Amino acid sequence: MSTKTSTKPAAKPPAKASAKQAAAARRAGRSFARSLYGTIAVLTLLAGALTVGNLVQLPHPTSVSTLEHAPGTRFAIYTLERKTGLDGAGRKEPDTILGANLSGGADGTVLVSAPRIQEFAALPTALAVATLNDDNTSSLEIVPLDGGAPRLVPLPQTGSVENLHAAASGNLIGYTFTSSLATDQYWNALFVYDAGDPAATPREVQGINGPVAAADWSFAPGSTSLVARTDDQSMFLLDPTSPGKVTPLGSHGGFLGFVPGTGDLVVSDRGLHLGVDPVRYSTIHLATGAATPLSLAPGAGPETTQDGTTTAAVGQPLLLDGGGRYAQVASTFDAGKESSVVNLVDGNGPRPLYRPDPGWSRILNVCLSPTGDDLAIETSAPQYVGDQYPKRAAPTSMETDIVDAKTGALVRTLPGFLPSWCG
Repeated sequence: MSTKTSTKPAAKPPAKASAKQAAAARRAGRSFARSLYGTIAVLTLLAGALTVGNLVQLPHPTSVSTLEHAPGTRFAIYTLERKTGLDGAGRKEPDTILGANLSGGADGTVLVSAPRIQEFAALPTALAVATLNDDNTSSLEIVPLDGGAPRLVPLPQTGSVENLHAAASGNLIGYTFTSSLATDQYWNALFVYDAGDPAATPREVQGINGPVAAADWSFAPGSTSLVARTDDQSMFLLDPTSPGKVTPLGSHGGFLGFVPGTGDLVVSDRGLHLGVDPVRYSTIHLATGAATPLSLAPGAGPETTQDGTTTAAVGQPLLLDGGGRYAQVASTFDAGKESSVVNLVDGNGPRPLYRPDPGWSRILNVCLSPTGDDLAIETSAPQYVGDQYPKRAAPTSMETDIVDAKTGALVRTLPGFLPSWCG
């Protein structure tokens, strides 16, 4: 808050005063509209529980449908394959979600099909699927893996669903929701939804100071508790099934997941002297909130030319165990093309673990399997060609390589990206 002494403004010409009054009136009108909307919402809650009928279900779902497969089949991993080609009638080929196991050489089993799938999250008995409508707003649907009909999740308004995740156990999903520009009531508002209860409605997650606007978030391993980071880099732990229990975790620049085995949170912060000191890493014990510096062996460093052009870059470390061993992507750039390798880094320094096929040499993401035995590595062609999706845009086409985390041996390759291990 400013401590500057207020002074009376000088008189303005009538035309400017009128413009100022008009602007103030518009601001007051918007404030009144927001207050009125909030009042209506409160009155709705007081009249009875918030029901599906109180929530917007338009635009209509984009016909997400399960295709034929053995009812009750469970897969080790799921991926999303986006299509950019046209079918015989000149329409865009539908996107698909595939299920696969680690053994077998086929491309996987098609489980879900829709014109444009933005992202998904895998539950034990269903898939939560965010699709794009014709106006680029979102629909969110629960697609049972037993072949049942998809079920639309009611959203508070028309808008966009992003950052969709599923808890490792149970039927809880979470996502952030942003209103369309015409409504502008929600911005990265964090919601959770019980996908196992057809009568349930989404619940807006409450933090220390009210509803949570999450820049980044994730469920904690094996739990319905979640960690969220806001735009001001504040982080906290909460359990949306037990409102009121919020644990502050400090402010941190990066959210790097969890330590395999212990479930401790991994965070990063810039060095004390920007551009001089290296990035600092820490782990946070979720039960106590205690932070411990994390000492990691140095990996490969970025490289630049004399004119300042970056010729090599490295990604964030992905911890593979509690001993500080980690995987890290190192990429080189040449004439608009990118070539990447996954390095394994331990006390002996970095060494190459896996280099994808030259036709798929760009690595976009790496994550660890639930068992800790394998890595899922998203790859695409060396020269970027985007799919032009308005949300969660990606190169086209993409593949996911499954690689042994210890030896770097290729286990199998699957079409698509966003492997469920990363969610």
